[in-house]
Amino acid sequence: MSKGKKRLIIFSTLFSVALFLMSYQHNKQPVSFLNALSYPYYALSGTTSKIGLTIREARDTFDENRQLKKEASRLLLERQQYREIIQENKRLKDLLALKEREPRYLTTARVISHGYDKLLNTAVLDKGSRSGIEKGMAVITTKGLIGKIYAVRDDFSDVLLLKDTNFSVAVRLQTSRREGIVSGTGYSQCLLKYVPPEETVQKGEVVVTSGFDGIFPSGLPVGIVTKVKKEGIEFFQHIEVLPFQSSEKIEEVVILKK
Repeated sequence: MSKGKKRLIIFSTLFSVALFLMSYQHNKQPVSFLNALSYPYYALSGTTSKIGLTIREARDTFDENRQLKKEASRLLLERQQYREIIQENKRLKDLLALKEREPRYLTTARVISHGYDKLLNTAVLDKGSRSGIEKGMAVITTKGLIGKIYAVRDDFSDVLLLKDTNFSVAVRLQTSRREGIVSGTGYSQCLLKYVPPEETVQKGEVVVTSGFDGIFPSGLPVGIVTKVKKEGIEFFQHIEVLPFQSSEKIEEVVILKK
């Protein structure tokens, strides 16, 4: 089919469609040849304008959605920061109260990292000998004993944590008044050693420092008895103690004078 015939068919089709549409106009005005020819143009122009308007609206909606997401992310970050500030403020208030009631208070320090020695359970503090810290000093939180100063540098010091296998502290059961030694196991639970089978130890008893080791002052909370086993032992009971302060949740600490 030649190009001329194709153009003639297209023109005829458009002309027929225009006449048909014009016949349904609401005002029932006579259909002129000029209006019939121009109607497809105006119809196409109106459709194109609507499409352009829809595209602009979609673009504006997309930009607005992106801005709203950015604003929501900012508000969420601020909310998390405020929550962290509130938690820190509470901890510092508790430490201040501890300072006021603890006569052996030396200084407060922040835990800045885990220890470098993989064979030891230690934590690094942001204060050292310049702040008066010495090796062997007791380290506590508002919940209880967490360890002792293991090594000291000018502006940093290392704490040997309660759960370390090299750590031990003389203690007393708060209810039965029985004395013993709490030692670390490398895990969350510690062992209360040297309690003979004839002694009655109840699950849930509180363990505090006795002060008899000459290192830690007496009366510091250590932990709570979680397991007592007498069967199958020869000399001493198997007693497990869960420290009041988890070593994985330490942020600020208090160092006590010797």
